[in-house]
Amino acid sequence: MAKKQLKGMAVLVVMVCIAALTAFAGVALAHEGGWGEHGRVQHHDFRKIAKKLKLTDAQKAQAKAIFKANKDVVKPMFANLRAERKTLEALIHSDNVDEAAIRGETAKLSEIQADLNVNRARMAAQFRAILTPDQLAELKALQTRHKRH
Repeated sequence: MAKKQLKGMAVLVVMVCIAALTAFAGVALAHEGGWGEHGRVQHHDFRKIAKKLKLTDAQKAQAKAIFKANKDVVKPMFANLRAERKTLEALIHSDNVDEAAIRGETAKLSEIQADLNVNRARMAAQFRAILTPDQLAELKALQTRHKRH
């Protein structure tokens, strides 16, 4: 039983790594001082995924170029997201409940999050485009195993 749990945890760790890879833009922000230690963990996870998928040095360089190019796109989005969250928190904890303002601020957050998700999907597609068919199959298998857990 413990061996099965350990295997399940290993699969979960791999899937978290994959998620971190597709959201590598956050790592770039972390290295700018935005997320602290979290960025170092994601960077380490990229190395795990690169190893698991057996990325070549050229593929690693391509992936890093994709993530670096994305840095300038997501950095202002994350800054805006943080600012809007602070505004929403202030509205929520205000002495007067302004439902319209809370709903408006929540809509702003949803729009920013949608933009980040679209960007993440585009970046993931760019990453998948540099993979060989075997690597892509392995990535999809890892994602499928993760979905079952």
